[in-house]
Amino acid sequence: MHAEQHLFSTTPVVGRFLRKRALERLFASGSREAGVALAEEVEKDHPEADGMLLRLLRLRHDREPVMHTAVWNYWKSRRFGALLKRSGNEVSVQSELLHALEAMPQDDWGNGVLFALWRQLDRDDIAALIESQHRHAPALEMDALFGLVLGKPERYLDLEDPGYSIFEQAWLAASGTQRQRISRTVLTTGQPRLVAAYDNAVREEHDPQLVIEALKLCGDHDALFDRLQGLSFNGALEVIAFWEEGGGRPETSVKAGIVEQAVVLYRELADLLPASRMAAPPGTKAICSFWMERYQADESIRLELSHPDPFRRAGALYCGVQRGVVPRELMQEASRNGTWPEKLALNYLFNAPGAAARHEHVAWLRPQDSVVAGILSIRLPGTLEESNRLADRLQAEAGVGNGPYQHKLLQMLTLLQGYFLRGLITVDSSDDATESNAVETEDLTDVEW
Repeated sequence: MHAEQHLFSTTPVVGRFLRKRALERLFASGSREAGVALAEEVEKDHPEADGMLLRLLRLRHDREPVMHTAVWNYWKSRRFGALLKRSGNEVSVQSELLHALEAMPQDDWGNGVLFALWRQLDRDDIAALIESQHRHAPALEMDALFGLVLGKPERYLDLEDPGYSIFEQAWLAASGTQRQRISRTVLTTGQPRLVAAYDNAVREEHDPQLVIEALKLCGDHDALFDRLQGLSFNGALEVIAFWEEGGGRPETSVKAGIVEQAVVLYRELADLLPASRMAAPPGTKAICSFWMERYQADESIRLELSHPDPFRRAGALYCGVQRGVVPRELMQEASRNGTWPEKLALNYLFNAPGAAARHEHVAWLRPQDSVVAGILSIRLPGTLEESNRLADRLQAEAGVGNGPYQHKLLQMLTLLQGYFLRGLITVDSSDDATESNAVETEDLTDVEW
């Protein structure tokens, strides 16, 4: 194209004139080639790049459809690099960009460009524009991503997604920040189908505690029971404490029976705990001091109270209660059904555990108790060999500090193992089993065979 030859003309005296004339010819042509050439020159920092960008943003699809389409397709293929570089704090560019997006055709092509730009920039004003014009992305996963990030899960829930593939694609397309916001949406919504999609599609990348909290909120006790598998026994105790406090039970009779037995053992366990276990674990004072330094502003505290990370929620709770920004009902909910860091924060803050606190296992977890530490660290379902070894240690160390509560803990562990390992274990009635990992069933009386 002849006009392109003069875009970077440096001829003395007439160079600027030649560049200006070349620009006018390119814009006047309205062709695809001219649009791409102009977009490329902006990217290459042409001397008049700022002015060229503003003129490109003022193109409208109804007036210059060919050039308009070519320019935006080029920017999209380059991940909107020129817009990211030059939009910055330039008020004029920001304004023209929003006007250009507002005028974008409301068809699959225009919506595709708009959603792609929102995903790249993740700007609230672009999101607000999409919502105000009731736009939907042509790709289902992009529409789902938009709704999940903005806390409007109905965009996903209105879709048919039996295999959770749409949710998975949305998660893969999300940035790190957007994934945090999706996690927050899952937690605050507590919608069973959304929790299931998150749990199944995200797999190893998700926050297991977030899934537990979401299942508690939506009251799906059967799914909550299934999530015990893969948790440490310490984490399982938190869920059992939730069932003990709230009274909820799975609908499946077998699961409900296991939960009922676990709750009974949990209550019996509280009566067996030595009084010395009521002291806060070592390091509690240090972490509380750290929280006080971290959370200085009321706004940051309010934001962190709903964060997926239980330790950040606990810190915000600890500081927020002292600053008077935590509603009483939220504090009561955390004391009843919160994670152990949240309960520990409240317990340490008030430093006056009542009778109900005896049921809080956070008050007695002590890492120096090797047998208890071994039990608590087992990831369910674990193996019967592990339980057998722990039982042998308890028997060998009888009379040197071990009390009935260690046996009760082991009893709770084997109760859960009896459910999750069923179907994975073969019971041989003979006395001469040859497998190296065989165990005597009479040594594990709490397991249902």
